[in-house]
Amino acid sequence: MKERILYSRIALALASLAIVSPFVAQPAMAAAQDEIYDFGSSDIYAEKSAEPVEPAEAEQAPASVEPVAESTEEPAPEKAYPGGQVATEVQLGVLGDHPTLDVPFNITGYTDKMMEDNQVSTVDDVIVHDPSVSDQTLSGVSSAWNIRGFKAQQQDVQLNGLYGIAPRFYGGVEGVDRVDVLKGPSAILAGIAPNGSLGGTINYITKRAGSEPLNRVKISYGNGGVFTQQVDFGRRTDDGKAGLRVNVLNRNGDTSFDEHMRTDSITVGADYKGDRYRLGFDYGYVYNKVSDQQYQVTIGSGALKTMSSMFKVPRGTKFGADGGYRSIHEQYGMLHGEYDLSKDWTGYFSYGLRNTKMEYFYNNFSLSGLSGAATMKYSYNNQINKADSAEAGVRGKFFTGDLKHELTVAANRIHYTRYMNNRTVASGLKTNIWNIVFQTPENPYSWSAPKNDENTFTGVALTDSITTPNDKWQFVLGGREQRVKVDTYNTTTGAVKTHYDESVFTPAFALVYKPQKNVSLYANYMQGLDAGDSLVTDTDAANYGEAFAPFKTKQYEVGVKYDFGKWASTLSAFDIKSPTLLENSATKIYSPNGEVRHRGLEWNVFGEPRKGTRLMGGLMFLDATYRNTEGGLYDGNRVAATSRWNAVMGLEQGIASVPGLTLTTNLTYNSSSYINEANSFRVSPWATWDLGARYKFKSGGVPLTLRGDVYNVTNRNYWRALQNNGIFLGKSRTFMLSLTADF
Repeated sequence: MKERILYSRIALALASLAIVSPFVAQPAMAAAQDEIYDFGSSDIYAEKSAEPVEPAEAEQAPASVEPVAESTEEPAPEKAYPGGQVATEVQLGVLGDHPTLDVPFNITGYTDKMMEDNQVSTVDDVIVHDPSVSDQTLSGVSSAWNIRGFKAQQQDVQLNGLYGIAPRFYGGVEGVDRVDVLKGPSAILAGIAPNGSLGGTINYITKRAGSEPLNRVKISYGNGGVFTQQVDFGRRTDDGKAGLRVNVLNRNGDTSFDEHMRTDSITVGADYKGDRYRLGFDYGYVYNKVSDQQYQVTIGSGALKTMSSMFKVPRGTKFGADGGYRSIHEQYGMLHGEYDLSKDWTGYFSYGLRNTKMEYFYNNFSLSGLSGAATMKYSYNNQINKADSAEAGVRGKFFTGDLKHELTVAANRIHYTRYMNNRTVASGLKTNIWNIVFQTPENPYSWSAPKNDENTFTGVALTDSITTPNDKWQFVLGGREQRVKVDTYNTTTGAVKTHYDESVFTPAFALVYKPQKNVSLYANYMQGLDAGDSLVTDTDAANYGEAFAPFKTKQYEVGVKYDFGKWASTLSAFDIKSPTLLENSATKIYSPNGEVRHRGLEWNVFGEPRKGTRLMGGLMFLDATYRNTEGGLYDGNRVAATSRWNAVMGLEQGIASVPGLTLTTNLTYNSSSYINEANSFRVSPWATWDLGARYKFKSGGVPLTLRGDVYNVTNRNYWRALQNNGIFLGKSRTFMLSLTADF
């Protein structure tokens, strides 16, 4: 019955598209008819005086023309480096859109072509191709990662530069045209990240209709036994002013960890280009349910006393209990507009809303000792999360002497309220990791969502980009006044539990020097604010729920970018300092009694150095340590869940002897890491190797693309480190097969 309802919804969506399509195409048909029936007098006389021509002769090609084999390799998208995987232009919040080479930051924009060719399903699958990002996604209900060693998560993903509107728990990218990955804190650009992501920002640029009609259908199967169907539709009016892009997706099946996944989503992107104004609209709806989800392993205090590293377990071992589930319903929408006040000045605004409903029944698997003894705790969490976000500003340019100024004044507001009740169902249930028996209790709790917390972040930013006449020097000066208001509530009485309301100023300085047009040297001083990690979220802490002043993070960065024409490379060095919450082992009270310092080197490379050979990847060296901890207890220790070396390299090779065939390979490496501040438990280094191929061809005049990938070809059995004494099991060998048709 549910399947029939699903396919009925898809059929209804397709029927709607069929209704829209002729309407959109009508102006073009009318124009064609006008062209056919334009009987001007000169055309009539010309027609009469012309010698008659046989139709067969008129259609026959000259004998000297020979058929030319058509390339089946898809051309690179506009504003992309050769190979089409990385964009040449990125979005930088209040600074607007700029060429990547000209901005004083390490930022990479991954294109829709890159996502299609790598068969990505979620944002996690995209950003793992960046060496500065380490995946922390442990199951179908988790979407998290480290950027420059700082934890980030789906809750802090931007939508077209706006925080708080993108889906809070769902990481699918079916409606996304580009994923911009900015490395480093950047409060000046878009304000404070609502949930405490410090090391960088992920920004979704949503899909818009292109100049050519699009009717794309894609089916895929893999990652265990997950079957996906997707329809991508795009149209523009004949004058090119209005566009509509619609994506419909259904995903269903059991993943490689025996999780059952069900996803239904639809995204709509519309835009209109007037003479002096531009409008954009986005809407999305997603239903996602993951049952029998995989879970992490927590190394308990008893195990930490007897173990310094984790032993191997059989591949695909399940730590999530049967009967667990997480279901989400998310709706979000956003309106963006720009108006040209004059030739040099533009006003703009963005406003968005999101409503998320989530229900979660889950277990925590805790290892007790070397013997494999373990305990389980079951919890039930339900919540409603409502958010609205807005930004308005003016951007323009003027001159003082020979210097050009690009000035931006912007104000923004992010507000969200969470109604949540997280309750313990059972705890202390015994099992053993060598023979896991899940004692899944009945959930005695019903839906209850009292007000848990309310957050309001407002800010005003002023930036000035000053450029010399020859464009060799660019100076960026700016600052943001940020107000942070956080209220937490007693979920039983409804009374205010903690309150924080303060303002803080964050300055920013950056410069770019271009000794020649294809080379830029840059430096920046940036600050970030963290209100998320300044709230004690450990439910076992004595001061759970206490709010502290937002943490101010400071970064110094220098780098060089070189565009070789067919390929490009970035080399950067950074130094980031940030306060951190640490627990007093005796009192179980968290406080900001230390700081972390992340220093590192990054190298990125991408492009097509020779025809048919494309590469993308790089490496990062990271020295992340604790400093100034209470009594010097952890000073000099490595920050939990960070590796000294991260590397990833992808290579594609087109096969000239078989037009349309491309072979791909990808290598990923993470060195060892720890799971706690004491560095008493170490996770071994690991590497994975992926292989794939895609073949572009035509059948009956329809362009088709067949893609196949095998991940973790060697079936490497490995663990990955999390913070707070957690680890998770890496995926065993999996595959993905898909077929895309453009009608």
